Amino acid sequence: MELLVVVALIGLIGFFALPSVTNFFKLSLNSASREMASIIKEAYNSTAMSGKVHRLVLDQKEGKYWVEVAVGEVLLDTAETREREQRRLRFARSDEKPKDSGFQLDRGVTRKKMSLPRGVEFEDVVTEQSPEPVQGTTAYAHFFPHGITEQTVIHLKDGQQHQITLAIASLLGRTRLIERYVKPEEAYGPR
Repeated sequence: MELLVVVALIGLIGFFALPSVTNFFKLSLNSASREMASIIKEAYNSTAMSGKVHRLVLDQKEGKYWVEVAVGEVLLDTAETREREQRRLRFARSDEKPKDSGFQLDRGVTRKKMSLPRGVEFEDVVTEQSPEPVQGTTAYAHFFPHGITEQTVIHLKDGQQHQITLAIASLLGRTRLIERYVKPEEAYGPR
């Protein structure tokens, strides 16, 4: 009889604790998305103030993100230039390094590489340069001095399969937070 009471109490505690654990993960996802939206706005402002191209780097494999600033004049990579660089590296000497991208960490916006909270990860990223969802690699969202931002959709998820979409608009660098998975067409209309 005592054993049944103990098992019932454990079951009752688990029943009431489960929603709070789920809420904890959702809280981490919400705070991560708000922090990222704040950094995006700061990158937009820094671009306008400095007159230099900035980019938000999203390292999906490591679960990190940060802002970089252009050093001098830069050209944005295209699929062709990335393919050409990969081909060059394939046939290069083993000690030869990839070309410098022309960007460096902007310590005025992100002092270091920011990590997503435990249990939160990138699901995928869609940008104007890569209209198909990019998963498990590094993606970039660019901010230009004349006030235009590369339209970007960032999808975050947690261990409980809660999802948040960050949709960066091309004008004013505004970021919409939507508490579900939203395709780019839904966020901005047809491209």
